[in-house]
Amino acid sequence: MPRQPPLQRERWIDVYRGIGIALVVWGHVYGGYSFELIFLFHMPLFFFISGYLFRPVASPAAFCRRKAAQLLIPYAMFLLAIGIPLAISLYMKNPRDTAALLGFAGNLLLGGSRLSAWLAAFWFVTSFYAVLAIEAALVGRCSRATLLWLHAAMLALAYANAHLAPGLQVPFAVNVALAAAPIFHAGYRFGRMREPGRLYRPAATVAALGLVAVTVNHYAGWRLSLGYDMKVTQYGVPVLSFAAALACCVCMMRAARRIDASRPALARWLAELGRAAFVIMFMHMVFTMGLAALLGEQYRLLRVAAGLGGSWLLYRASLRWTWSRALLLGSAPDLAALGGHRRATRG
Repeated sequence: MPRQPPLQRERWIDVYRGIGIALVVWGHVYGGYSFELIFLFHMPLFFFISGYLFRPVASPAAFCRRKAAQLLIPYAMFLLAIGIPLAISLYMKNPRDTAALLGFAGNLLLGGSRLSAWLAAFWFVTSFYAVLAIEAALVGRCSRATLLWLHAAMLALAYANAHLAPGLQVPFAVNVALAAAPIFHAGYRFGRMREPGRLYRPAATVAALGLVAVTVNHYAGWRLSLGYDMKVTQYGVPVLSFAAALACCVCMMRAARRIDASRPALARWLAELGRAAFVIMFMHMVFTMGLAALLGEQYRLLRVAAGLGGSWLLYRASLRWTWSRALLLGSAPDLAALGGHRRATRG
């Protein structure tokens, strides 16, 4: 989700992310049929586009340090900003329940699938960081065939995790990287195709079949697990759901390009959401659940608007100051400037 130059300066990429983050918020508010459709591909979208933008790095260690500052510092800041009030509320409700408070603190420290409700989307950032670390270590250092075999092995391990130990709560959801890295690498390979347009038609066919399968599954009452609920290691039907998710990612990429070319007003709006996607990922549950607590869960469309709009306003406000760009947005230049200012102050 954080931007990687130079390709990401193309507006269609922010449009793509804007569509993706809008689907994330919608999926967390609405249930039923739309939820099942969205969960076929909504989180793979972000891993796929990040792989599309990825470039081999000279020093994986330096890359990981830089990405840790850009991803994990905002993760920690937002986690504390939301987690501390929740901990205070938990204490105020029952001051004597020390076990509950310690359990909550432990969940904050370990992250991943232990985080729920107001913090439900935080798993993505730590898992995404694990994927970046894996790809930085492999891409450019292994042959194409070796990379394909390694990612196939990761996908097989992800399926083993899903079927043999589905309730396993690995700290920071690093096990989800086993399922996410193959999607990321597929995006990387797609970005290096000479004629990627040749895949649009077969991708549309596979995506349509996937959506039809979800529709039939829902209305026939079969209750099969077809989608990608990555946080809880549910990856649908092995290989088939993976292929459907990738096909949807490719189709969404084509749709984003077309929107950018033919619908400038809509493209500007979606691109704004795309640029704010990092903050929206962290904050949308605060607005959607907060509004549900105030008005009731039935105002779903209003809650979606609040989740997107409120988080976007926070993003825009965070652009105003060096410290907020550094600590909340993970801006590398501002982190460097903030570090230089502190050193100068101490000197």
